Amino acid sequence: MVQDAYSAKPMPVTIAEVARKAGVSKSTISRYLNGLYDHMGADTRERISQVIAELDYRPNALARSLKQKRTYTVGAIVANILNPFSTSIIRGIEDTLKAAGFNLILCNADDDPAKERDYITMLADKQIDGLIINTTGCNNDLIAQVNRNTPVVLIDRKVPEIQVDTVTVDSAKGVRQAIDHMVSLGHRRIAMFTLPYDHVSPRLERVQAYQAAVAEHGLDFREEWLVQTDIEEVSITAKLQHILALGDKAGKPTGIFCANNLITMSVVKVLKKLGLAVPADVAVLGFDDWEWAELIEPPVTVVAQPVYEMGNKAATLLIKRLTAGRPPKKPATIMFEPELIRRKSCGE
Repeated sequence: MVQDAYSAKPMPVTIAEVARKAGVSKSTISRYLNGLYDHMGADTRERISQVIAELDYRPNALARSLKQKRTYTVGAIVANILNPFSTSIIRGIEDTLKAAGFNLILCNADDDPAKERDYITMLADKQIDGLIINTTGCNNDLIAQVNRNTPVVLIDRKVPEIQVDTVTVDSAKGVRQAIDHMVSLGHRRIAMFTLPYDHVSPRLERVQAYQAAVAEHGLDFREEWLVQTDIEEVSITAKLQHILALGDKAGKPTGIFCANNLITMSVVKVLKKLGLAVPADVAVLGFDDWEWAELIEPPVTVVAQPVYEMGNKAATLLIKRLTAGRPPKKPATIMFEPELIRRKSCGE
């Protein structure tokens, strides 16, 4: 960097200085910085790279964004940053965006529609290039409005009335795998624990698939076995004590299917505190895998989602919208396959 005679602060190196030292035009440097060097000789690319490193040149991000009408920034809103599911998705998104030269602003909505709405508005005001959102399903009008000018990709959750790219998993297939597996091990009274599912598409799909699978297998069913709850220990404890106190004749379930990993963690924790053995007293199977599921005793059988790949795909779809000469007009819906991972929590 050049030292200002009147200040201790070094003056930034300009693209003209880089071009002059490298012996090329400013437009050649610009093409190099934007990755447009398919027809640029290897020796030229190497020389430019060396000069940039030698001069410690850093492109002016503001000038670049004004010229190209792009901020090279993408917003992502997740439902719960403490959920390992969200963490893996964000890692997939971030790795893909970084490789393409985009920055990420991450927001945690806590499954709160008001908080989600504030974040959508804030990100739109910052003129982000695109938005990836794990939506609450309660701000569909606002998302549709943003999508008119800023590409949006939905991840994990579907909103059919909004024409946007969507990345999700086949929840119904995963639930069928779970119920089929528990039935194969002799369980005929299977309860389901889920978060409230009124506005959240995968939760509703999993409840519907559970009801359908129970009916298809001709299993016993009681309304009390479909349990809506939060993930707090006090709530899980009360719900578990209620259904497990029904008694065998009254319909005590022998297995519990948990609709996501946070509920699975809470259920396993509470059962241990209640002095109940898994699977001897009650079997447990969860939707979503997480790091500790195979390390605790007994290891928990789960339906796993390819979460990192889902984040990667969401970012890839968004980048395609942003960089393609003619981005696809028709929204894409990508549905990943779940995988049943057998461990020991169901009596395998």
